[in-house]
Amino acid sequence: MSDWLDLAALWRVLVASLVAGAGLAAAFSLALVGFSSGRVIGRVGAGLCLVVVAAGVVLGLYVMLRK
Repeated sequence: MSDWLDLAALWRVLVASLVAGAGLAAAFSLALVGFSSGRVIGRVGAGLCLVVVAAGVVLGLYVMLRK
């Protein structure tokens, strides 16, 4: 353990940012693919992916603006 850095907290932040960043980008790209498929199941899946992306954005804003 370092006296200057809390490596456990740094690791948690790194993992959370990678999961959120890559996960939301992947969900948004799946939404675009679902909408472009033209099938009903694709559009439903795309809508669910967009709900996940919107929830991630709202959660991020809530965490940043909470005081």
